[in-house]
Amino acid sequence: MKKYSLSWGLGVGDEADGGNKKLPDWQDIDCYLEKIKKGKGSLTLSIAGSSDIGPQLLQVFSDEGKYVLSLGEDDGVDYIVRSYLNSELKNSKYEILGDIWSGELVCLDFSVVKEAFETFF
Repeated sequence: MKKYSLSWGLGVGDEADGGNKKLPDWQDIDCYLEKIKKGKGSLTLSIAGSSDIGPQLLQVFSDEGKYVLSLGEDDGVDYIVRSYLNSELKNSKYEILGDIWSGELVCLDFSVVKEAFETFF
């Protein structure tokens, strides 16, 4: 059984809060997914102490219904970051947590984000 680590940052400015938890269960992950769904923040789920080839980390940045989702993967030679691609938003720009992102990298469907975390976990 894989061991995971969960870290989060919620809100911005004076309202910001963050933390981490080793060995989270699905309820922990789902709780923080629901929190970022409604606001701004980030959530990272990583495989703790893994030296295996394959996926290592799943991360989402959230800003009021806009999400940037990425997967970190070790292919045995390099560390590759894979991103969700949304061709429908090509040639557009979105601000997420103060950074400007190409629309192609932005997910507007939270169910995609949740499914990615369910699958990774």
